[in-house]
Amino acid sequence: MTSVLKTTSLGEIRGKHDDGVVQYLGLKYASLKNRLADAELVDSRKDGSVLDATKDGPTAVSPLFGCDLELGAIQHTLPKKDLPQSDLDCLNLNIAVPAGTTATSRLPVFVFIHGGGLIIGANSWPQFDYARFVKLSAEMNLPIVAVSINYRLGAFGFLTSEELRKAGYKANNGLRDQRVALQWIQKHIQDFGGDPENVTLTGMSAGGASVTYHLHSDEPLFKRAIVMSGTYFLTEPQPYEMHEQNYQKAMEALGLSNATADERLRVLLETPGQELISKIPPSVISAPAIDGDVVLSVATHAETSDKNSNVPKGKAWCKELMIGDAQMDASIMPLFMSHLKEGCGNNFVAAINKVLANVPTSAQQILESYGIKEDMPDEEAFSAILNYSNDISSFIPVLSFAEGWPGKAYVYYFNEGNPWEGPCKNKASHILDLAYLFQNFREFMTPAQQSVATAFAKDVFKFCHGVVPWPAVTGIQDGFTARTYGPSSNEPTVGQVKQAYGRESKRRTILCDNTDQVPQDDLAEVLSVFKSM
Repeated sequence: MTSVLKTTSLGEIRGKHDDGVVQYLGLKYASLKNRLADAELVDSRKDGSVLDATKDGPTAVSPLFGCDLELGAIQHTLPKKDLPQSDLDCLNLNIAVPAGTTATSRLPVFVFIHGGGLIIGANSWPQFDYARFVKLSAEMNLPIVAVSINYRLGAFGFLTSEELRKAGYKANNGLRDQRVALQWIQKHIQDFGGDPENVTLTGMSAGGASVTYHLHSDEPLFKRAIVMSGTYFLTEPQPYEMHEQNYQKAMEALGLSNATADERLRVLLETPGQELISKIPPSVISAPAIDGDVVLSVATHAETSDKNSNVPKGKAWCKELMIGDAQMDASIMPLFMSHLKEGCGNNFVAAINKVLANVPTSAQQILESYGIKEDMPDEEAFSAILNYSNDISSFIPVLSFAEGWPGKAYVYYFNEGNPWEGPCKNKASHILDLAYLFQNFREFMTPAQQSVATAFAKDVFKFCHGVVPWPAVTGIQDGFTARTYGPSSNEPTVGQVKQAYGRESKRRTILCDNTDQVPQDDLAEVLSVFKSM
């Protein structure tokens, strides 16, 4: 069944109406003159015909295996969908609203930025279908409007160089796309029943990192933020100098090392998308650039955890923050760090001894606590290093943001073990929380697991409505509360802990025990040095 919505500036739009939810799919929020150009906001639509929004729009150009890769990380599949790609028509968004919603409803707006390492991801992947999520919000009398966006990925979203900028192509296309999507939401969401003054921006992994980058802005395009398993400490920005080296790697891979700037640009703009990205190796990173606009600088833990600092600037206007992690977010890291496995024990020991040369006792204590030593088998060492990576890249940033947030900060810990067969079975693995939150795997869960999924979603709905979901953090040592989701094998399946780490939190104490002697930024530098080896 379909229904037609009459909008103020976009004309009539036909949506997909099913089981108490109306979905408007593939709505174009911006246009592109070419695949590297600035996204241009869609202000209005002059065509008098009814716009068909009953089918997903094209995804951004990215590796074709992306959806299968993420479902593989979840360890359960969903029915396949047709996922066409486009370099020019990918800037679209999906909206889901409870049936009966009108322009006067002014419901809270939940906006989601997908993860995928800034390389893969799409709003049309089946795990991101919002029908059940929105229906549940209405059933709980906490109705929301849910929006999911596409943005440019990989080379088209994050490749930059001096010659590209001289040609008029800015850095950080992917983040700029997201910002334009938020501007579209501010302009148009009321027609769909949403309240533009009550937007909660949410992201997972690289999407969570994206949310924290948008918190650098002077322009408040959202009211609240939910940051899931990823911050700018996980997806670190790089200076232009590093991006220049990155660009030269890409040119070498494309056989363009000796080509002119015009020849290189022509290849980047005209080569079929899949052909181009297939030639660019994983060593060519997709990372934000410090451009002085979208990304101002490399933020530190010291700045982030200081309530009196203006890093990020959103501390001044984003009054409520929900932030959390999964117990083993590093489960995804073998996909990105497997090339570091050979000799990793020796390399990590060298990295920590280099960075912490002034505190050798602390360095040795950390190595012993994680069970990392020289000349140990690579597989064993790599597993231990993943634990360190998990703690410094996913867990510690949660505490830094919570401690430094001058408004209300709510921390959650997702501790539910993966119920499905695979290497992460019984582990609270990366991305699993989305499988629970969006309700699309419910028929493959036990009643106890379903209760975790329902409770997680209800807390998100409450947060979007400005209802206190659990006590906010007032301090890490004292005044700390975190909501816990799972394990569902325990009773109760959802609870609260008063300790930021250790005991019921299921978070290691190792790095927290050493912060008196070793700043968190030095602990993060250890991992950076290791990755560069």
